[in-house]
Amino acid sequence: MEQIFQLFVGIIIAAGVFAATFFAAAQTFRQAGPLRAAQAAAVILTIATMASLSLGFWTASQLFGGALALAAAAALIWERGWNRLLPLFHLAFAIAAALGLPYGAG
Repeated sequence: MEQIFQLFVGIIIAAGVFAATFFAAAQTFRQAGPLRAAQAAAVILTIATMASLSLGFWTASQLFGGALALAAAAALIWERGWNRLLPLFHLAFAIAAALGLPYGAG
């Protein structure tokens, strides 16, 4: 039962990360200033973290996860309204990657 719960939570986080990444990519074209930079960094670091996880580069995924946490926190600070919820998915993914949870190191 615990594995099913973990799988379900993982699917929800993954769907949220993809939605947040698409939104952040759109924000890089619609916004300016520090919000644009934070969203662009979130997009690039999310892709880098996912790539390093799929290639088995665990240390790199932890480093990218730590950097993604900073970018997601910055986007969370500079976003307004309901848009603030989406960087939380990046933040959850970043924390999981930085702690090594996706590959059982945590």
